[in-house]
Amino acid sequence: MDYVAVNSTLGLIRRNVNIRNSQVKQRAYTSLVRPILEYSSTVWDPYTSTAINKIEAVQRRAARVITSQYQRTASATAMLAELNLQTLAERRRIARLTMFHKIHYRLVAIDMPLQSKQYTSPTRTENALAYHLPTSACRKSCGSRFIIIYYDWNSLPQEVVQLSTPGVPFNLRDCDHAGATHCQSLQY
Repeated sequence: MDYVAVNSTLGLIRRNVNIRNSQVKQRAYTSLVRPILEYSSTVWDPYTSTAINKIEAVQRRAARVITSQYQRTASATAMLAELNLQTLAERRRIARLTMFHKIHYRLVAIDMPLQSKQYTSPTRTENALAYHLPTSACRKSCGSRFIIIYYDWNSLPQEVVQLSTPGVPFNLRDCDHAGATHCQSLQY
């Protein structure tokens, strides 16, 4: 990711959008900065806490720019909540699950050797379309996003993973890892 371009664009918004309307600044952030942060995130999604924090720091700075609160005592977390901005990590999780959903239903031309557990009905912790986790002795695969997507997919509610029609809302937003039954809609 090009942090120079991201920070330059955020600086451009700070210098040139000189209005007190935070909605305009938020729209500028979501249309100019966030697409750079999320471009191809299903491929490059970081797994180290250092890399995740570096990306989240950009959004925290953006919250300060949007609200025009630059004091050290002002909480960026409270600003993000006030602006109703999801964390970028959660947005990347939704993008990963959306892509895995498309792969599962063959809506994209990606063929992956996935081995289904073939449950007849959902279990207490997994849906009926759960997959076996690939085994690996390699330490590097422990942080792999490919492995993490299996955990996320297997814990989704049954009604979410069964949506197979393009254009039907793919309900992932606000789904927790334990499989929340109430999810808000995310179109793809």
